[in-house]
Amino acid sequence: MKKRGKLILSSLFFAIFLISLVSAVCTLEVSLVNQDPYPAVQGDTVRILFQVSGVQDSSCNGASFQLDPGYSFTLNSQDMKVRSLSGGTFTQGKSEWNIPYTLQVNRDAFDGDAEVTVLYSAGSTLSVSPISKNFDIRIQDSHADFEIDVKDYNPLTKIITFEISNIANIDTTLLKLNIPEQENIEIKGSNVNIVGDLDSQEYTTADFEATPKDGEIFIIISYTDQAGVRRTIQKSTTYDSKYFEGRAGENGGSSTVTWVIILVIIGLIAFWFYRRHQKKKLIAERRKHLK
Repeated sequence: MKKRGKLILSSLFFAIFLISLVSAVCTLEVSLVNQDPYPAVQGDTVRILFQVSGVQDSSCNGASFQLDPGYSFTLNSQDMKVRSLSGGTFTQGKSEWNIPYTLQVNRDAFDGDAEVTVLYSAGSTLSVSPISKNFDIRIQDSHADFEIDVKDYNPLTKIITFEISNIANIDTTLLKLNIPEQENIEIKGSNVNIVGDLDSQEYTTADFEATPKDGEIFIIISYTDQAGVRRTIQKSTTYDSKYFEGRAGENGGSSTVTWVIILVIIGLIAFWFYRRHQKKKLIAERRKHLK
C-alpha cells in the first residue's frame, strides 16, 4: 500500500514537472501590421511596422529581432538591423512589442510583392538558431511608358510634329524630348524640346524644325516620376513621307499667293496697255486740232 502511495505521489510530481516544462516554453509570434505608403513607390521610402506578441511571458526573458531587407530594399541608415527587448520589469504588462523600420525602395525594384525576411528568438540576444519568417511588401512600378508618332510634317516650313502619349498608370513631370544625331532626321536649331507635365493616359505634341527621311527615328524621353526620380527611356517611331505629300490644304497657301501674283501682273499689263492706248488717242486728237 505504501509502495502504491509512493508511486502515485511520484507520478504526481512528475506530471507537475512536465506541466512546468510546457508552461516554461516561450512562444513568440511575429506579424506585419502596417505598411505606409501602400503600395510603396520605387525610389521612395516605405515605413513598416512589425509586432511581436508573447513577450510578456517571463520564460522568454525578453526577445531579439533582426530584419533582412532583401534585394528590393535598403535599410535606413538610422535604423538598427537587430533590435532587442530585455526581459524583467520592462516586459511586465506588455503583451506586444512594436518594431518600426524605414526602408528605401530600390529604383529597380520589381512591380508587385517584394519579400523581406525576419529572424527572431527569445532572449535579449539573437540565438544561433532563430525562427525565420517571410513577409511581402507591395511595390508599385513608377516607370512610365510612352507611345510616340509623327503627327504632321510640313515640307514648306520644315516643321515636324511628334505626338507623345503617356500610356502608363502614373503621372510624369518635366517631360523632355531629345532627338540625337542620326541618319533619318536632320535637326535645324535645338534638338531638345521641354514639353512639361504629362498625366497618365494623356497626350501632347512637340515641334522640331527638321528634314526627315523615310525610316525609323529615335527619340530620347526624360521625365520625373511620382517619387521625384529622374528617368530616361528611348523610343522610336517611323516616318513615311507618302502620308504628308499632296494633301489638301498643304499647298493651299502657296497656291493662293501664286494666283494673287498672277492677277496682279495681269492687272498691271492691262493697265499699261490702257494707258498706252489713252496716250495714243490723246496725241491723235492734238494733231487733228493743229491741222
